Amino acid sequence: MLEPMTSALANLPPVVVSGGVLPPPQLLANLPMLHRFLTEVVEDWLRAVKPYQEQIDRTKGDLHAALTAFMELQPVLLKCLFSYAFFFVATDQAYKCVYKSLNHASELVGLRGVKHGKPPKETPFVGKIRFVRDCSIAHFPSEKADPIDAAAAMTWQPMTLGRPIGGRWDVEKLTFGVRLCWTDAFGRSGQSRDLEVQGITNVHKGCFPYLAQFDKVCAEYLRGLHDAI
Repeated sequence: MLEPMTSALANLPPVVVSGGVLPPPQLLANLPMLHRFLTEVVEDWLRAVKPYQEQIDRTKGDLHAALTAFMELQPVLLKCLFSYAFFFVATDQAYKCVYKSLNHASELVGLRGVKHGKPPKETPFVGKIRFVRDCSIAHFPSEKADPIDAAAAMTWQPMTLGRPIGGRWDVEKLTFGVRLCWTDAFGRSGQSRDLEVQGITNVHKGCFPYLAQFDKVCAEYLRGLHDAI
């Protein structure tokens, strides 16, 4: 089982300002639930993978067992990937709202001098998961992306499952994402953007540090406001 994601903000009260409190208490209260959703998506994926991987290992890498896992786990990967992407974007948005609320609170109480860190920079992998959420699910089919990228985002299959030479089939690394190629009338060519995502555990490893840093920045900012007040 994964170690649960936690939020330092969950145990901190909001700041009392004229007309109410900031950040909104319900926003702080929902962050642990969003973290739980993300953790449970990964655990759902690992539970689904386990019997297939055990069968592959029992049969010492039997090709039929690997092909069965490859075919039957594809819908599960899509469900878990899309769920994680949705809840990740929601969690990121929640942190952005918290940070904006803290900035507003510091202005209302005249504490602009409170030192605080900046939100974490979005990594290329985080940007990839955001694009999957936007163009493979929420805006499907997308009119907000380049046509070649939108087409790649809609290409849910075929998936891939590689195996190192002499290694084992690892179905946890079932991979979503294809690169589509294009050539125009002038002979210019290119590829769609990289949407490759290998398993759900790797998605979590790529997204969790970003969320953890955002939580730390917001928690330290809120503590600083309480200390100054």
